[in-house]
Order: sequence, then C-alpha cells, then structure tokens
Amino acid sequence: MAIPRTAFSYAAYVGAPLLLINWLSSRTYAKAIFLLVFLAVSAVVNRALGLSFSVTAWALELALVLPFLAAALGFMPAKYVNGRRLIRILNIIVLVTSLISLVQQGFPLRLPYIHYLPDFWNGGFGNGGAKIVTIIGFFGIIEALTRKRKMSLLDNRVLIVATLNFVVPNFILGILAGVAALIIFLRKNRLLLFFGAALAMVFVPYLEYRSEQKNNVFTETYGANPKLYAFVTVGNLYREQPHTVLVGTGLGQFTSQPAIWSSPINRYISTHDMPSLPGMFSAEVHNRYVAPALLRFKTQKWAIYSSANKPYSGVTQLLAELGIPLTLLLVFAAYRLFWRGSQSDFGRAAFLFAVFVNLLDPQIDSPWFGVMLIATLEAIRRDAAIKASERALGENRESGVFTAPLADRADLEPGLAR
Repeated sequence: MAIPRTAFSYAAYVGAPLLLINWLSSRTYAKAIFLLVFLAVSAVVNRALGLSFSVTAWALELALVLPFLAAALGFMPAKYVNGRRLIRILNIIVLVTSLISLVQQGFPLRLPYIHYLPDFWNGGFGNGGAKIVTIIGFFGIIEALTRKRKMSLLDNRVLIVATLNFVVPNFILGILAGVAALIIFLRKNRLLLFFGAALAMVFVPYLEYRSEQKNNVFTETYGANPKLYAFVTVGNLYREQPHTVLVGTGLGQFTSQPAIWSSPINRYISTHDMPSLPGMFSAEVHNRYVAPALLRFKTQKWAIYSSANKPYSGVTQLLAELGIPLTLLLVFAAYRLFWRGSQSDFGRAAFLFAVFVNLLDPQIDSPWFGVMLIATLEAIRRDAAIKASERALGENRESGVFTAPLADRADLEPGLAR
C-alpha cells in the first residue's frame, strides 16, 4: 500500500482493507447490501433530476470510503486479523519508511523543522503522506495506553514510536484533534498530564508560530472560518436541492477526493495532474456550490492551500454526499460500537478522534483511516471476549464448577471476539 497516491493508485488502496473484513458473515453482507442499495438509489435520483453526475467519481469514492463505512457500520473483521498487532506493526513500518525519507533529505546532518519541512516524515507516501502517518501514530498511542498488562520495555518503545509518528509530521489539525481525544485518559492516568506538558513545551511555540503565519484571506473575504463556511455551503445545497437532505448528492460529487481531483481549481493550485479517467469530471453540484469559493482565490493559492483553509471537512462531506439520515445512522452506529460497546478508553478515544478530526479535515475517504478504525473495532471486540471469558471462569470457580476457559489472553481465537 506504500505506493504513490494518484487517482489511479488510490482505488488500489482499498484492496488491503477489504482483506481485513469477513465478507461471508451475515453481519457484513446484509449491511453491505443495504449500503449499496442506498448509494445506488442516491445516484439514480440525482441523475433522474437532471444533475450532471460522474459515475466514475462515484465508483472511485466508493472504493475510498468503504473502509470507513465498514468500520462505522460494524462489518465483521476476518478471523485472522489481530487489531492491536496490526496497529503496532504499521507504526513501526511508517517510522522506518519516514526515516528513509529523512535520510534522503540529509538526515541526521539536516533536521526537520530546521532545514526542511517536517512533511518529509511521510511514511514514504510522498506529498501529503504526513497526514497518514499522524493518523497511524494516534491509534498507536491509544493502543499502547489501553493494554491490560504493565508495559514491557519493548511496549514502551512502541509507544515512543507511535508518539513520534503522531507529533513529528506537520499535520496540525490531526494533532489538535488527537490531543483533544487523548484527554479522556487523564481520568485514570494523571502521569499523562506531565507527559503532555513536556510535549506542549515543544509543540505550543511552533503552533503559535504557525497561527501567526496562517493566511486569513478566506476568513476576511467571507466573514467566517473556512470550516464553518463549509456548513453554510451545505445549507445552500439543501435549500436549492431539497432532495439532497435525504439522499445527498451521491458519492464523489461534492467535496470528496474524486470531486476535488476533478475540480476546476486544480488547474491553479493542485500539485498533481488532473485525472483523465473515462467519465471523470467535475459534477454540477461541485461546480455550483463549492468551486466558486475556491476559484475566487485562484491567484492567491495560499488562501485555500493548507488543510486549515480548505472550506470543507469530513462531516460536511458526509452531510452533502450521503444526506442527513445516513449520516446520523453512521454516527449512531459508530457511537454504539466504539463508545458504548467498548469496555475501555480504546474505543472511546477512537470515536472522539474520528469526530474531531473530521470536523477539521476530510479523513473519511482515507483508506488508512478506515484501516485504523477496523483494527480498533477488532481489538475492542477481542478485549470484550477476553473479559467475558474471565468473568465466566470466575463465576464457575465461585460456584465450584471448574470448566476450561474459552481461551486465554495470549491465544484467543479471533472468532470468539465477534
């Protein structure tokens, strides 16, 4: 999956997440059928109403967003998947590949933040890959903080690796969302407060510097922060296209990755060539409601170039492309799975992070974000099965009935975690 991220290769990223899912489980294919029917109806409704609709963009976005949808709706992970192990391994891999990227820039003689941007801590994904590394790093941190046993020296090293992946890249919005989600751990571990204070001594001055350098032309022009203006855009869409309240504009048509790839603004500010896939074009709803605000700054690219200045987010993307009912269903399903269904702060922190980061940046159609959520879902289900096994064993001992436990902590069959 560590290949250059282009319009062609992006769809291939979904291959690995698909292998993490048990497609033969009724709890998977029943939900998948419902989802596909809804998305197909949404596409048909929009085309029937005469709106230009890119089927290619729809299919491409389906491939990209499917891992997130699978996690939010609770598709069953495959039996061979171990979520905690997967998160740890990915953190080590992106650390190694990021160090290779730094070496290519002259590390250790030349250092990030001093001689070049920290974006080169990018896991080998190239331009924009720092976002992926930050996401993987956050899940590595919460995985380490929620282990039941006391962490060994090796475990502490993995925590350090995850922390480096989380804080070194230049994805400020992701770091802010992650820190907000990590506050939940302060209830049980006050030592984290001192650890966080130490990191803040390094990070806060840089954050202040970035805030001073932030281009505020968009806010000055429209009188609102770009992330708040994104909700105004969705409101305008709902007012003029009432059907989108219920079924959305369809995948790939508004502000998702395919819509942005084919947007007219890419002629002026994109770092990638516009895709030339058959049937790939900028949809009418994007051109009417999103593109004008972007094209206004075609000669002032820094007004909309950074993640903080883009007038769209993951939440507004869901509201626009899927409609209100399916968006609420996804949020409620994710809440039940990751918050109520989790017996530790692992799932709760993941849920908070998913909400916070997508209020600031569109991550729902990043396959890596979906992979991390699928791994987290498998891990909290496995943990729940272990607790149930231990509780049953304890009750049997109290009653004088001794039966073999379902499985011990080391080799619990993934199937029992379902």
